[in-house]
Amino acid sequence: MKKPKTVKQLEKLLVGKNNHFNFQFTNDEYKYFMENARFTDIEKKVLNLRREEKTIVAISLELGTCESNINKIIKRIKRKIIMCIMFGD
Repeated sequence: MKKPKTVKQLEKLLVGKNNHFNFQFTNDEYKYFMENARFTDIEKKVLNLRREEKTIVAISLELGTCESNINKIIKRIKRKIIMCIMFGD
């Protein structure tokens, strides 16, 4: 497989419509992303809940928002992780 040239190509590989992007990182990877990806407070909460394998419905109920907002937040988290992987520190 060729190395992706753009963020969009990498994003398609990692989070394509039929691909499941799980948030099961090693502890070192998790710490790295938390320190370098510049997550907002709500993004951190959603990421932590997804790492606990909570569903989008459960997260939306816990945070008092709708499922579509949680999906948007998850998209932002994915993009920030991808940017962190591609461009690092």
